[in-house]
Amino acid sequence: MNAARWSVTAAAALLLAAASPSRAWFDQAAVPDWRPVALQTFDVVWDTINTTFYDPTFGGVDWNAVKREFRPRVERAASPDDSRAIIREMLARLGKSHMALLSSAPDNQAAAGPATVPIDVRVAAGEVVVTRVIADSNASRAGVRAGDRLDGVDGESASEWFAAAQGATPRARDLDVWRRASRALYGLVGVAASLQVRAPGAAESRRLEVSRVMAAGASVKLGNLPPLSVQTDTSEARTPAGRRVGIVAFNIWMPTINVPVANAVDKFRAADGLVIDLRGNPGGLADMIRGVAGQVIDDDSQLLGRMQMRGVPLEFKPNPRRSMPDGRAVTPYAGPVAILVDELTASASECFAGALQSLGRARIFGRQTMGQALPASTKQLPNGDVLLHVVGDFVTSNGKSLEGDGVIPDVSVPLDRVALASGRDPALDAALSWVDGYRRSGRDPK
Repeated sequence: MNAARWSVTAAAALLLAAASPSRAWFDQAAVPDWRPVALQTFDVVWDTINTTFYDPTFGGVDWNAVKREFRPRVERAASPDDSRAIIREMLARLGKSHMALLSSAPDNQAAAGPATVPIDVRVAAGEVVVTRVIADSNASRAGVRAGDRLDGVDGESASEWFAAAQGATPRARDLDVWRRASRALYGLVGVAASLQVRAPGAAESRRLEVSRVMAAGASVKLGNLPPLSVQTDTSEARTPAGRRVGIVAFNIWMPTINVPVANAVDKFRAADGLVIDLRGNPGGLADMIRGVAGQVIDDDSQLLGRMQMRGVPLEFKPNPRRSMPDGRAVTPYAGPVAILVDELTASASECFAGALQSLGRARIFGRQTMGQALPASTKQLPNGDVLLHVVGDFVTSNGKSLEGDGVIPDVSVPLDRVALASGRDPALDAALSWVDGYRRSGRDPK
């Protein structure tokens, strides 16, 4: 059994929980005595962590004492939601990412529907910024532009999101603002979102009505999580010197991307450079990094990283791709590789970018990643909720842990509203310029 295939990402799971219609939990009125189920749920959560957490010392936390402290509180809980809050507080004691209780109960944190406005947003410098508008979408036709500041959705203001943001650090609070903004963009198919947006330098915001649509891409299931929409995109760019560079982007690590990524690499096998865009990619199946790494590494003895599970150390090595799905013999791409990352790059994406960076096989451009890189699994609970829990720790070949700090780009490129509004992509521009320098010198110009 390859335990690495269990890995999923907290960022994706938590967003999906917020962006998906809530499933029905048990009806408190119909089932007055809900406490036995709540206690059973607590016991399953505690025991799951007790038997699967990768560190048997729990980082110095006395896990048995934690049970003695928290179980009586669940017994005294006033409602199912109170018991959930107690379980979440218990999980927080370990101080790790990828520990979450995804509620199946209707609550005010759930989105109003499965459709969304076809834009991407990020949070920077106290603003929610539109970083991408899907081409030829109803959002672009309505006049939403990259670089716009999103000031509100359907009467919810961005200032409210910032005021309510939770988190111990500025990065954590920005992530919470992003989740609130993303949740506000979701709703029922065809129901218009009223957006307040402001262009760089504009004195006033403008109100735009944009109908919500279902995300494009193949829908797949991963464990107990809601359906995931998997998207891949392949494009081509030219460096300032006119060199040809292939760009491949995908939004989550699922088997659905294997063939499109293989075809993209094959298309650009003779190109002057290859860019892998992992911005906004929150992770997925950890074992998949071996195959994608094998698209650009021809040596299966190199070490991408190590995962330590409870008593089970695993080594991640590339799986060189020497043939195409149609049987043609090929060799992995040997030219310069750039990887684009940002604050929503997480989990398996961080493991991949950090692994190739540690080997010197890729240069990283963009913004510091999320720092949530612990392999995790999901478990259905007696009350219908889903537990997301850590099962391992990942370090790169040079022993660097990605939990907390994440991947620090080799070339830091801050978010620039003016550049976005002018149609530029500063992180990609920096990568393209690097390819020119690499090709002139025959090595990484750094």
